[in-house]
Amino acid sequence: MLVGRFEDLERSLSDGLTVNGGEMKLGTVVLLLALVTVPACGGGGGGSDSGIGGSPSPLSASFVAEQPTPSAKTVSMLQASTSNDVVSVYVTLTDTTGVFGTAFEVVFDGAGVAYLGFTHGAALEAGGNVPSYTVDGSTSPGRIVLAVIRTDGTATDIVASKAVLILQFRVKQAGTYPLTLENRVVYDNQQPNPQPIPGILWFAGALTGI
Repeated sequence: MLVGRFEDLERSLSDGLTVNGGEMKLGTVVLLLALVTVPACGGGGGGSDSGIGGSPSPLSASFVAEQPTPSAKTVSMLQASTSNDVVSVYVTLTDTTGVFGTAFEVVFDGAGVAYLGFTHGAALEAGGNVPSYTVDGSTSPGRIVLAVIRTDGTATDIVASKAVLILQFRVKQAGTYPLTLENRVVYDNQQPNPQPIPGILWFAGALTGI
């Protein structure tokens, strides 16, 4: 039963993943962008290491989620894929109506983990929208600052679990390295200023290397 549910979730998350850019068109997004003061970057940018190159003797790395079966109105980090010491992690949003954008920060131990880049998700691209992805993983060591915002002023309803974006990490040495989510918010599209959607639960997890 749980295996089938996980397979359905993974198909849902990976469905429609694209790598697109976009420009913001509304002054209302200023509230969101106040959390991220760096220029928007395209998919896969902003890593703290140059390239994906593995360790001299690659570790076997994985991600353990705090909440592997997220409920409604939940942001949860889930493992996407692994390759030796490189792990891709979904940041998902589950069963939430009226979503315009989200902003948050991911904090990690830079001694044991390197951030490599990101890929666009499908959650906020519903209806052909081209969201603005602002992701900075290089200004502050051990911290990724992110905002994903729809650009036509409309909100979208998230049904089941969808990936907002996918983050890629390299585990540099054996051990367990927690990821934490800070300064976190999901916004509606109220005018003139989007407002936080109440009751959102947030779950991260930990990267491991053996």
